[in-house]
Amino acid sequence: MGSEEIALIGIGCGSFLIPLVLSFLAGLRRSKMALAAMTFLWAGFTVVMFYQLSITGGWDALLYILLLLFVSAPAAVGGLIGGLVGWARADQAHPIEGTPAVLASGVDEKGSTA
Repeated sequence: MGSEEIALIGIGCGSFLIPLVLSFLAGLRRSKMALAAMTFLWAGFTVVMFYQLSITGGWDALLYILLLLFVSAPAAVGGLIGGLVGWARADQAHPIEGTPAVLASGVDEKGSTA
């Protein structure tokens, strides 16, 4: 494999993993603003690429097709998976509100013995 193929695979993996991690963290915190910002950034990038693709012709359009395939599509899939998994795991990450945590020594957070 040449360096061009490795670069394409690296760009595709990076554009999948970065939105995956960022949207997972935003989903864990249930940050609708962060998820919306990432969605608008991705949508804006995709719209600009499709617009540039429509006004260019010939071999120049190949760059925009490659950017859509190796940057926009993996970013969309990674962001969607990360956001959904993070949002679902947010319920599991928080303990039940009604039960106090008891330490191993038998003392709860307030200092009383259980």
